[in-house]
Amino acid sequence: MIYVDDKNDPPEHILKDADDFFDAWFAASDNIDAVFTGPDMPPYWGFGQRFSALVQVYDLVAPLSSVDTEDRAARYLTRLGQIAGALVANRDDKRLFPPIDSNGNPFPPIDPFRERVMPAWGAITADRDGQWNTDVDTSGLFAYAIAAFARRVADRPARYAEHCNDAIRFITAIIETYEAFRVELHLVEGDPHAYFVFPLRYKDLRCNNDGKGCIGYRDRAGKPLPYNQNLSMMQALAEVALAADSALYRRSADATPERLRLATEELPLVISKNVAFFVDNLRLDTLSDGSPYCKWDYQVTHSGIEDTPHGQFELGCLAVILDDQIRLNALLARSGRSERVRLSPPLFARFANTFLRKVWHNDNRLSGTVDGTGDKNFNVECAGWIPLAQFDPWVWTRARDTTFHAPGYLRVDNHGALLRYRKFNSMKYLTNFAGQNWLITPAALAVGETPPGNIHDQKWLLVLSGVVIADLKGDSSSRWDYQTVSFTPDMAGPDDPSSTSGPLNWAISHYSIPKPAGSPGAQYLIRFSVEEWAPFVSLSAIYNQGQSINSGFAVDAWRPNHFGSGTDVLSNRPVNNLFVGINVDLAVRDTDAWLYRIGYNITLLGKIVFVAPAF
Repeated sequence: MIYVDDKNDPPEHILKDADDFFDAWFAASDNIDAVFTGPDMPPYWGFGQRFSALVQVYDLVAPLSSVDTEDRAARYLTRLGQIAGALVANRDDKRLFPPIDSNGNPFPPIDPFRERVMPAWGAITADRDGQWNTDVDTSGLFAYAIAAFARRVADRPARYAEHCNDAIRFITAIIETYEAFRVELHLVEGDPHAYFVFPLRYKDLRCNNDGKGCIGYRDRAGKPLPYNQNLSMMQALAEVALAADSALYRRSADATPERLRLATEELPLVISKNVAFFVDNLRLDTLSDGSPYCKWDYQVTHSGIEDTPHGQFELGCLAVILDDQIRLNALLARSGRSERVRLSPPLFARFANTFLRKVWHNDNRLSGTVDGTGDKNFNVECAGWIPLAQFDPWVWTRARDTTFHAPGYLRVDNHGALLRYRKFNSMKYLTNFAGQNWLITPAALAVGETPPGNIHDQKWLLVLSGVVIADLKGDSSSRWDYQTVSFTPDMAGPDDPSSTSGPLNWAISHYSIPKPAGSPGAQYLIRFSVEEWAPFVSLSAIYNQGQSINSGFAVDAWRPNHFGSGTDVLSNRPVNNLFVGINVDLAVRDTDAWLYRIGYNITLLGKIVFVAPAF
């Protein structure tokens, strides 16, 4: 029986777990062609779960390639490429059904609501008068698999040279799909929101069957799609925007000026406005202890709380966009737009609280709606919540225990997400600072020490101090509750071309340090390579709500996070000891005791470096 334990290392253990995943869900041929032999509805959502999980496990093992003698990353990406190729080959405009009339004429899958054969994926749909229909959301599920493959190849064309031609072809294919649905896109200058709408021709539905679902579609003609249907396509568009901006695609014959404009200028704008459409329609609330959470409806035009299956899917899509956010914002800045994809850590902390305090129940069962109501029989629908472990490690533990609650709910997407985000289960990442201060100055030379040959060899003394919010609550008056937290003070802004915050950006500007060509976040990252370090962390704010019953608070130890490494884009040489924050072991005791804030003072000696992004 497969069980996902909480061990995050060594690499051999991670790779063995990846093997178990792949063997369980992808050992046999995917045989995707078989489901496209007739007009029946393909298993869109089941396929979408498998494709998303495969992408996540690829992302898990890709950084381990240097120690993986079997090169699982290449194997998994090759399988994803085979899936993508089958999906493109079976797009409606690429296939014809067997002869269906006396003259032997094939059935062309024309969508009558759009009056054309769509470069998308459709089927005969009972609640659309039994006619052929293509949807944005189901097409988005397939488009994501194709775009995710293309983006990963485009980011590493030398490593995956055998896949480059397919990646180019697939990028073009997804741009074609977007163009076909673009007539149904609400994108208006001056409106902060963008979204796809139901086709206007749905108003002509006759509802020849039972009429229930059909009438619902007829009434919504021209109105915004539900959030899950919009976000299904948005995650695919995020991946293809980055893939199209690659040198691989830009140098290809497919990269016409209009395709590049759509992919690298319009798509980031659409994504940023659609994210705003979703976020601005959330209903923010607080729990009895003041913890923030949120709830939301299924769609903006009809009231009705979102159910857990759609809710977890929406958050899974947002997790993809979050991973791409920095690069998407770099594209927006480059095209002169003021809009940004704004997915903040406090927002995801709210979603984590929604899962932990509303959806999840202490009998390890999930409720049917995001406000905690409904039947508690939705354990299988936890995959999209699991990325929230980045913002509260308890999400991973609760999701794992929910998945393996008898009789067991190890669906492929749950399996992939538990592996991909397992590293966050023992670490809480702090991102909300009450205040930050810094000092940076050139380091003085000792007598007789050789001066630096250029400004890039200059050593700097960097001091970082401030207060970061921990919000760690005790759960027991008889034992200590331990938690390791990690935080990284602002060093050079959020890798955004428009960012000017942080000591490194200040030093670069003040001392006229030449930067590489391109934009931070896209062509290079600004980092600090450390030679010596002396961090210090202490309690800053604590609180005990009621009578103190053996309460306690502790900062047990602190240390730098594992240093990063990369390639200097100016010298093309390896660079090590990249500062990526501080880890702190905290402890709190008593059920109503809170360790709210910790203070820090970090002294570093090192160099400012420009490293290649490790996409």
